[in-house]
Amino acid sequence: MSTEHVERRLTAILAADIAGYSRLMGNDEEGTLAQLKALRHALIDRKINEHYGRIVKTTGDGMLVEFASVVEAVRCAVEIQRGMAERNVAAPAGQRIEFRVGINVGDIIIEGDDIFGDGVNVAARLEGLAEPGGICVSGRVQEDAQGRLDIAFEDIGEQKLKNIARPVRVFRVRLDATEAPARTRRRRGLFAALALMILLTVGALWTGFGSEWKFLSNLRLGDQFTKSAEVGMKPAIAILPFLNHSDDSAREYFVDGLTQDIINALGRFSALTVMSWNAVAPYKGMPASPEDIGRGLAVRYLVEGSVRQTGDRVRVIAQLVDARQGRVLWSARFEEALADVFALQDVIVTDIVRVLAIRVTQIEQNRVFAKPTENLAAYDYVLRARPALQRPTRANNVEARSLLKRAIELDPNYAAAYAALAETYHLASSMGWAESPTAFLSRAEELAIKALRLDDSEVRAHVILGHIHLFHQRYNEAEAEIERAIAINPNDALGLAGRGTILLWLGQTDAAIEALEQAQRIDPDLSAIDRFALSLAYYLKGRYDAAIEQAELNLRTTADANFSRVLLAAAYAQHNRAEDAARVVTMIRRIDPTFDPQEFGNKFLSSGDLEHLRDGFRKAGLYPVSGDPPPAERKNR
Repeated sequence: MSTEHVERRLTAILAADIAGYSRLMGNDEEGTLAQLKALRHALIDRKINEHYGRIVKTTGDGMLVEFASVVEAVRCAVEIQRGMAERNVAAPAGQRIEFRVGINVGDIIIEGDDIFGDGVNVAARLEGLAEPGGICVSGRVQEDAQGRLDIAFEDIGEQKLKNIARPVRVFRVRLDATEAPARTRRRRGLFAALALMILLTVGALWTGFGSEWKFLSNLRLGDQFTKSAEVGMKPAIAILPFLNHSDDSAREYFVDGLTQDIINALGRFSALTVMSWNAVAPYKGMPASPEDIGRGLAVRYLVEGSVRQTGDRVRVIAQLVDARQGRVLWSARFEEALADVFALQDVIVTDIVRVLAIRVTQIEQNRVFAKPTENLAAYDYVLRARPALQRPTRANNVEARSLLKRAIELDPNYAAAYAALAETYHLASSMGWAESPTAFLSRAEELAIKALRLDDSEVRAHVILGHIHLFHQRYNEAEAEIERAIAINPNDALGLAGRGTILLWLGQTDAAIEALEQAQRIDPDLSAIDRFALSLAYYLKGRYDAAIEQAELNLRTTADANFSRVLLAAAYAQHNRAEDAARVVTMIRRIDPTFDPQEFGNKFLSSGDLEHLRDGFRKAGLYPVSGDPPPAERKNR
């Protein structure tokens, strides 16, 4: 049996060719080629780019294009065919270039820049059924596009396509007609109004991406002018915890996990600011208006919804809301087999991105829609481990480790499971929960490297490796790993905070604070290690009030964060709160009698930063009266 990994993804495929190409070339080869080149430059390639398509390959008389969105694929085809019809009006009948287009959506195999599989083959066969100047689509494309475009579909029944095992339901796009029933017309009008509203509210944010957006800031809806955000500012969105409408309340972790995966997927798009799970979790089930939640999270857009699992089926109802106006911009209902939960997540993410009209790079698209595992039971164990890692205690960490090991037993190639398992070992070493911190750190490094061998886009593994390199004072390697993580997911709070932590030890305190505060904006519940870094950065800038506030918060949420207790003593002393400093020093000596202030902070490259910290230790009375031998092993600060 072959063990070679085959990369797949779900995508919309457009196949097109020129009707009567051989005849046209026979009549006027040079003229036909020149005309085709001009059409591609003026119409075809421009429309494909406008609708975020990627030209996979071209032949003399045709092309293959893929789209992340079914609706964008159909819209692109419609605009091209209508544009071609306008250009052909004045052309003699024998010299007209007319395309036939077929569109399908399906699972494809990726090999380099090329794509293969039944999904591609069906699109090519559909193109053969289309009339010159026409479009044929599969039933699944028709279902997704129905009501969203100003076109009608003509059902031409199930067709037996060459070399395709199963019959395919085929629809012909009626470019000269719109949907006839009154209900459909009303729905189309609703979508048109929503589309205009989306352009008005979102499009003005994107003046930095091209002149095609600039006119939007002058439009008005009724008597209300569109209020655009600051030029260049990214739209901010929060995915609120989906509600569990299943009969089994024990499936709450599954619903939360689905929400988290959508957050992580959207976070990989560099054109968005996406709030973390920790930021949105307090709003779970809260009876608050979109306006209040939007103000509380400082976001413009909210996604809310519910999940119902019945047997082996999952149904999701979701909607996108403009929090400032309380208006629903998009809503949809999805139902899939539980085994296709990743495809369901992809469709939801695709729809949200389409409505927000953000720019998406091909690399981002590929990363977002990569399937993490084929084993649903392994995925379930990873979801069960997440709550324990999000609220880490010694017991929670042990529980998460056990669950993640079971996930790896079920799927030994599950990169995310290895990365999360690495986190349990790194966390134990950092928090003082490991009998041998260096052994645990080595195990964390080994698991993170394993995760990246399986999937180099695993953000958590890059972040953990960055922290491990920092522990060993391999600053360049640490910085490289963190920057890789941020390039993959610009909204990952752990990555952004990791950048700040490294900058802190490198002596770039202002830049460190900027990165750490950016991470805190996305995730107000920073990890204990990252909040300590922010507290230390404030201390180094002489902002002792802010340093005290962060250190106290760290200790309230994570009692084992003794490193924050050490910093708190120094900050109290610098702030002339001698009694508070003495109280904390007493506690430190009781909790960790072997604490050595000479070891604490030894990663600083700036001697001035190290001296500033030790000055606080001296004022707090942290240096022992008689020198104790340093312990054999030190916790990773």
